[in-house]
Amino acid sequence: MKTLTGLTWIGKYIMTKRKFTPPTEFPTEYITVDGTKVVIIGSVPVGDFPLIGYFPDGSVVGWTRGGRLFLRDLSAQDIYDTPKRITTWQNVYDAWIGPHYTNRIRADENSTDDRRCVYRIERDEDGSNPELFVEEHNA
Repeated sequence: MKTLTGLTWIGKYIMTKRKFTPPTEFPTEYITVDGTKVVIIGSVPVGDFPLIGYFPDGSVVGWTRGGRLFLRDLSAQDIYDTPKRITTWQNVYDAWIGPHYTNRIRADENSTDDRRCVYRIERDEDGSNPELFVEEHNA
């Protein structure tokens, strides 16, 4: 593990600006640094690892109140908030693609008759993990 200019390297994984909000209700989903989904099912009032959860393979693990797997070292299994998904829509024409809109209704209102389809683009709030879906122009 090494830190360079604010970026923390953990093996082959990189963690930047890890954001963790302790759960207030259960169950709550989080993501590990390496992208594995984790479910926190509860907490206990004592001990160094009060957050109890499990991995998709069923293994049960405890995390610190700060979402860390170990007290002293960083780990690829530290958890952070599941990124929020942002969705935008863009009208697609023969020769160009229109500006993005924050909802499909706005995209429809600002389209012209020669629209071919509508792109729905979903991505994490930091711009990563984009997914493109093609929707019918008259949906």
